[in-house]
Amino acid sequence: MRDLVLAAFGALAVAGLAAGAAIAQTKADLAVVRDTSTIDQTGARLLRDTVRIHATPAVIWRALTDQGAYRAWAAPQSFIDFRVGGLLEVGFQPGAKPGDPANLKQQIVGYLPERLLVFRNLPSAGGPPGAAVYPQLAIIMEIAPQADGASEVSLSQVGYQQGADFDALYRFFKTHNPEYLAALKAYAEAAH
Repeated sequence: MRDLVLAAFGALAVAGLAAGAAIAQTKADLAVVRDTSTIDQTGARLLRDTVRIHATPAVIWRALTDQGAYRAWAAPQSFIDFRVGGLLEVGFQPGAKPGDPANLKQQIVGYLPERLLVFRNLPSAGGPPGAAVYPQLAIIMEIAPQADGASEVSLSQVGYQQGADFDALYRFFKTHNPEYLAALKAYAEAAH
């Protein structure tokens, strides 16, 4: 995914302070995202980041699957058709609409409510570096409830093979996946 869009709250001093606090909190959250990447049994790279979020699985699930909630923390120009075979689309152009060729598109392959969400990347006209092999990756979001009411959330990308395009994608997401999880953490903890 491209750089996450963090909301700017206008020119008012109070709003500026709120934005500064939110950005500072997200940076603090970024520091607690753990790289849990590995190599799988096929020899392929598995890019994985994990974060502890002080919110219930229900709050995190809503942040990931509800279009209004997702727009509030991840991407204002996003569209969610939540069902198996449905799409999560993120538009990076102002005024983006569902189905626009440049939207980042991920098809929902399966899910277990409040536990697991699996996507398959689809081709798009835009896309990150290495976009030619982007559809060969799958994304798995795991939410594990913890005894103290918090949740452990892991974002995994599987299917990384050898080659320049896969290397470019891996580098891109190695930077941006922790940002995504930090933003999710900040939003879910504020909504909790």
